[in-house]
Amino acid sequence: MSSRAAIEEAIEWSACLRDESLLPSERHAFERWLDADPLNAQAWNAVQGQVQRVLMPAGETHARRVLQAPRPSRRHLLRGALAIAGMGVVTQVLRQPGMPLAEFSADLRTGTGERLNTQLADGSRLVLDAQSAVDIEMGTDVRRLSLRTGKIILDVSHDPRPFNILTTFGSVQANGTRLMVAAYESFTHVWALGPGVRISTRSNAQLALQPDQGARFNDLIERLAANRSGESTWQDGWLNVQDWSLGDVISALQPYRRGILRVSPNAARLRVSGVFSLDHSDRALAALAQTMPLRIQRYSDWWVSVDLA
Repeated sequence: MSSRAAIEEAIEWSACLRDESLLPSERHAFERWLDADPLNAQAWNAVQGQVQRVLMPAGETHARRVLQAPRPSRRHLLRGALAIAGMGVVTQVLRQPGMPLAEFSADLRTGTGERLNTQLADGSRLVLDAQSAVDIEMGTDVRRLSLRTGKIILDVSHDPRPFNILTTFGSVQANGTRLMVAAYESFTHVWALGPGVRISTRSNAQLALQPDQGARFNDLIERLAANRSGESTWQDGWLNVQDWSLGDVISALQPYRRGILRVSPNAARLRVSGVFSLDHSDRALAALAQTMPLRIQRYSDWWVSVDLA
């Protein structure tokens, strides 16, 4: 199946699955479609992400009107809400993280809820978080890894060749050490899990990190508070947070869920501490609802909204 066909089918399923009268046979058909081709799962996640980016700024009422309309109208409204016509949706969604024009051609990549642990040609050990993608280059004089999206933990082997991790906003150099690098839309996060980690930004700002130190950078570099160190605990399937915003916790859970996981701006500001399972995100959401003043609404299995109770 082509990428364009997968995206068009994902839009059709988006309209279908939000129908309260959905038949069990239809849900089973959707699950078979989702599992039939990795391209289908990527298309589904990309379309849901695009729906969230477009509908949520318009407000909860507008989102509900679109998503709860009768099925034929819902399909039309979804396309209208995405501001698409003809194949416009294909061009837009193909550029979203997780789709072929963005990450499908990466040397290594992971899907929703998937982590990958592998050894590189130089003996370094690489772990990819869910929905992550990297390119790898091992040359005579250099070792280079480009982080396209997501998060990695890297145990870098000792070698005369430098090891550079390239991101949108600059690079991180390491040799014979361990570190975590996370690519976000507006910045990159780095945690030094061993000695000898150095950041260089596009504007030539530089910072050397000591073990257990972290930093956020784009053109500038800002040290991260110690309570953010739990960012690197995902390798074993757990998220260990200390005084994080709920919005950041929800963002960390999203790569482990198919569909949309939305948190309202007011709820996103709540502070959270605890240990949550990434591989069982429904349990994590239930634990949050039990200990915080939250209301979790499920419009379908593929659209979950978190708001203040």
